[in-house]
Amino acid sequence: MTPQLRSTLCDHAAGNYRILTTLAAELLAAAAQRDLPQLDEKLYLDVFAQPESPKPRRAAAGR
Repeated sequence: MTPQLRSTLCDHAAGNYRILTTLAAELLAAAAQRDLPQLDEKLYLDVFAQPESPKPRRAAAGR
């Protein structure tokens, strides 16, 4: 795990060890599935990035 990722995980866990270990476990599982040798920020963003949702379309103006 890179030092930058450790810092990011600590910041996002905000002192909550349960959240910290859960985040780390999810990253470790994803790295194992992808056969990655190191956990880094790119993996963090891939795993925890919010999927982009399409913006709702506006209804056509009344005629």
